[in-house]
Amino acid sequence: MNAGGQWRRSAIGLLILLSITAVQWLHHPPEIAASGSSLQALIDHADPGAKIVIPSGSYTGPIRIAKTISLIAEQDATVTVTNESEEPAISITADDVSIVGITVNDESMKEAPSVLVEGDRVLLKGLSIATGSDGIQLRGTQGGKVDSSSITWGASDRTKIFQRGNGIDLFEAHAAELRGNSIVAMYDGIYMENSDDTLVAANTIRHSRYGVHCMYTKGTVVQDNIGSMNITGAMIMSVQEVIVERNEFAKQNENVNSQGILLYDAHHSILRNNITEGNRVGLYIEQSASNTIENNEMINNFTGLQLLSSEGNIIQHNSFIGNVNDAGARSSSGNEIKENFWDSFQGIDATGDGSSDIPYAVNPFFETLVKKKPVFQLFFQSPGMVFLEGLYQSQRSDWARDEAPLLLPLPSIADPSSGTANGLTGILGTCMLIGAGSLLFAMRRRDR
Repeated sequence: MNAGGQWRRSAIGLLILLSITAVQWLHHPPEIAASGSSLQALIDHADPGAKIVIPSGSYTGPIRIAKTISLIAEQDATVTVTNESEEPAISITADDVSIVGITVNDESMKEAPSVLVEGDRVLLKGLSIATGSDGIQLRGTQGGKVDSSSITWGASDRTKIFQRGNGIDLFEAHAAELRGNSIVAMYDGIYMENSDDTLVAANTIRHSRYGVHCMYTKGTVVQDNIGSMNITGAMIMSVQEVIVERNEFAKQNENVNSQGILLYDAHHSILRNNITEGNRVGLYIEQSASNTIENNEMINNFTGLQLLSSEGNIIQHNSFIGNVNDAGARSSSGNEIKENFWDSFQGIDATGDGSSDIPYAVNPFFETLVKKKPVFQLFFQSPGMVFLEGLYQSQRSDWARDEAPLLLPLPSIADPSSGTANGLTGILGTCMLIGAGSLLFAMRRRDR
């Protein structure tokens, strides 16, 4: 073989080897171990697609990420980024960036958020953020994820709630997934504006203004969240096709405007299998139409349901238990309300179908009076107010009413096995009764 042929073979072999190496690199980007206090320098020198593993230590912000990389804290490491600038502690403008397991100390009050995301499909997982602003902002993005992170107000505890930032703040950020996060003492826990198709799941939000706040969104899903000691658990405003399900909102009662769940200007949405307990108002619905509200539990609230200027909604199979006032309604006659359980209502079931033949009508007297004279709230359920309410029968045909209220409680959402358990208890009780009867019968025969 001549020298030219050997050279061509060597060149082809080298080219194949380089191609294989390139493919392997794309599928398994090299890991780079970070060191020193300048994380920014390491990011700047990393190739796109690099995975940077960060050992325990303290690093200085701000950090800017303008290329597709992954920043991952070493296993069992404590990696802290401290930022004292007016800029975000971490800002991300590239797509497909991942940041995992990092603590962010950014406690000075300022306009910029602690973490700013402007790239698509960014993953933030396992972050711990102490902020003096918004914890995380997503701006104009697609497919962002915030997972298993904690966000707390890090500035002075004396800061008024309206001066604080939001935990997670979305604006024109679509198809985001916010899952398993813990948010404490922020303005709004999770705020979404003009951000469609967002999943908000299994988050815990406490001591904030609104736990979850939707504004001008479509296709949002709010499920399996827990909110407590907020002013309002979920504020669902000016939305279309939103699903709110399997959430628990308790003890939203420290403000005159406190509600477990509030629907305002909500349309074609579904509210189901939620529990609101110990709130000033369990479920508040105003200027909302064509929604389905079913299988929810309003327990031990001051008012279970407040319905104002709403029509065309289906309200069925809900339970109202232990509320001071089951419901209040005004200008809301055009709703389909049926087969709910109201523990304060005593009906008659002549047909034996489990629902009352007498409808449950919500007297609007108190709601109408309070609208004109708010000071009369002080006389709620006083003997005189109850007497006047009983006399009020004006336009009774326009009152909101449950046409077929249930006479027995529905199975509890909190204990799906309650129906089975109750059945087993009944069987056990029957067996014990039969056994006791047999014993007494045998004893009587023995005495003879």
